[in-house]
Amino acid sequence: MSFDLRRPLSGSLAAFVLNLLLSSACSPAQAAVPKPVSVFPSPGTPVVSDTTTFSFRNVEPKLLGPVKIYGSRSGRHFWRPLAHSDGRGVSVVPKRRFMRGETIRVFTDKRIKLARGGDFHVRVGRFYGSNIKPGQPAGNNHFPRLHSRPDLRPPRLKVLTRNSKVAPGKMLFAPKQTGLTIADKLGRITWFRPTHHGGRGQVVQNFRAQTLYGRPVLTYWNGERSPRTKSQIGRFNVLNDRYERIARFSTGNGYQPDAHEFTITRRNTALVLAYRALRWDLSKQGGPKDGKLFDNVVQEIDIKTGAVRFEWHSVGSVGLESNLNRPPRDGSPWDYFHVNSAWDDGDSLLVSARKVSSIYRIDRRSGIVKWRLRGDLRKPGTNGFKLGPEASFGYQHDAIRLPNGDISLFDNGSAAKKGLPTVRKQSSGLILRLRGSSSKNRTARLVKRYNHRPRPIVSGSQGSTMVLPNGNAFIGWGSRNQITEFTRSGKVAFDAYFSAAANSYRARKAGWSGRPKRRPAIASRGKGKRASVWASWNGAGNIKRWKVLSGPGASKLKQVASSEWKGLETTIPVSGLGNVVRVQALDSSGKVLGQSHVVARGKQSGGR
Repeated sequence: MSFDLRRPLSGSLAAFVLNLLLSSACSPAQAAVPKPVSVFPSPGTPVVSDTTTFSFRNVEPKLLGPVKIYGSRSGRHFWRPLAHSDGRGVSVVPKRRFMRGETIRVFTDKRIKLARGGDFHVRVGRFYGSNIKPGQPAGNNHFPRLHSRPDLRPPRLKVLTRNSKVAPGKMLFAPKQTGLTIADKLGRITWFRPTHHGGRGQVVQNFRAQTLYGRPVLTYWNGERSPRTKSQIGRFNVLNDRYERIARFSTGNGYQPDAHEFTITRRNTALVLAYRALRWDLSKQGGPKDGKLFDNVVQEIDIKTGAVRFEWHSVGSVGLESNLNRPPRDGSPWDYFHVNSAWDDGDSLLVSARKVSSIYRIDRRSGIVKWRLRGDLRKPGTNGFKLGPEASFGYQHDAIRLPNGDISLFDNGSAAKKGLPTVRKQSSGLILRLRGSSSKNRTARLVKRYNHRPRPIVSGSQGSTMVLPNGNAFIGWGSRNQITEFTRSGKVAFDAYFSAAANSYRARKAGWSGRPKRRPAIASRGKGKRASVWASWNGAGNIKRWKVLSGPGASKLKQVASSEWKGLETTIPVSGLGNVVRVQALDSSGKVLGQSHVVARGKQSGGR
C-alpha cells in the first residue's frame, strides 16, 4: 500500500494511518502479551484417564477458541464445552472415550503453560480391571439402640479427662462401624446418623463442619462395599444445618472418589482424591517389568457443575524411587505414594503422601512440585528442608497450613506394618515452622509436639490434628479409638475413647449449631411410680431441659415431670403417666424449642 503525501487524507484513512504508525512505533516489549492458559491434566502427564476432560483455566469460556483433539489410535475426538461456575475457565469434554495406552494430542491457538505454544500432548494410562480401590467392610455396631429412636445406635464416649480449659464447640467424628457423630465439649452426643443410612454395608469417613457459599454445612464421604468385588464405590455429601443433603457428587474424569480427603476451598470448590491401578515398569524397583502401580490423583471439583478445575497425578510428578520399599511380591498394586490429604495453600496445594513420609507443595496453576518436606532421614538428598531437632515425622496424615504460616500434621510415627521401619516410637500431633526460600536455606523446626500422657499412643493409620482458635490442639488418634484436646501449653484438657472395635479416620471441632427438621422423639413405659419416659431430638444442640406432659387425653395435658438434658437421649423418671404423653424441649430461658407428637402411653413416636 502507498500514499501520496502531497494530497490531504480523508478522515477515516487518516485515522488508519495514525493507528498504523503508533502501533509500529511500539516496541515488542510494550505489546500486550496474553497470559498463559493453564490446562489440566497438565501437558505431558503420562497416565490420564481414558475418559479424561481438559480443563482450561485463566480464560473466559467464550474466548477459548478452536480446540482439536486426536488420539493416536482412536482418531479425532469431538467435544462439548462445560463452563466453570466462576467464569474463569471451561472444560473440554470429549464425546467418546480414549483408548488405554494411546497418546492424545491437543491443538489450540492459546499460549499454554508447560507446552510449546498452544499445542500439547498427554498419554492415557495402561489401566487394568476397574478403577476402584479395594475397600474395607463397615464392621458391626454393638452399641444399644435408643428407646425413642430404635433406628439409632450411637457410640458412647468414655470421658477420661475433662476440665475448664476445654475450648467451646462441638466434636465431630465418624467411627466406620457406627456413623456420623457430633458431641458437645463435655462428650455428650447431640447428633448421630448411622453408617447404614444409605444402604447396607456402607462406610462413612472424613466427617467435618465446613462453609459453602457462606453457609455452615456438614460434609463427609460415604461408600458401599461390593460383596462381589470387595471394592468400594463412594460419593461426597453436603448437608445443610437442617441435616438435609444439598449436594452429592463424585470425582471427575471417570475416577472413583477416595475417602481420604474432602476440603471445601474459599473458592467454593472441593479438593478431593482418587486412586487408579495401572500397568507400569517396576523393574528398577525390584518388581516385574509389567507390574501394577497405584496412581494417586488430586482434583479440584467445581461443586456447581461437576467440572474438574485442577488435576494432579503422582505418577509422572514424583519418582518411584522416593519410596524405599520394594513392590509387593503377591502381585497386588504397589501403593508407593499414598496421598491422604490436600490443603488449599494460596496459589498452591499442600499434599501429604504417607508412604514417602513427605509433604509436597504443588503449584495450582501448573501442577509443578515447588518443594518437598520429608519427615524421615533415611534418604539424604531427597529433602528440600533441613530438619531441626525433634522435627522428624513418618507416615503422617492431615497436613494443614495454619494462619500464621506454620504447618500442623498428625505424625503417625509408625505404620505398624512389616517392612516399614518406625520413624518415631509414638504418634503425636505436630506443629512445624518452615523458613527459607530455596533448597539451600530452607529449614523446618519443631514448634510443638503433642504426645499422649501418661499412656503413649501408637496409631498405625489415620489420624488428625486441628489447632483451635483459642490455641488448643484437638487430636483424633485414627486407628486408636480416642480423641484428645490439649491446651496451648500441652496439658490434656479433654480425653475420651469410644469403642475398642471402632475407629474414626479424623476428628474435628467446630462451632456447629443445627436445626433439625423433624419433631422430638418420645418413648414411654409403665404407669405407676416406676414409669419412665425417653426423650430425644437428634441434632438439636441448645436444649437445656425436657418437660413431660401427660393426661387422660390430648386436650387435658399437664406437667408430670422434667429433667436436665443429658445427651442425645434423656431418661426421665415419672411418678405416674396418664393415657397419653408428650415431651417439650426447652432452652435456658424456658422457651419451648419443639415438642413431640402426643402419643399413647407405652408407644414410641419420632424417627427418620
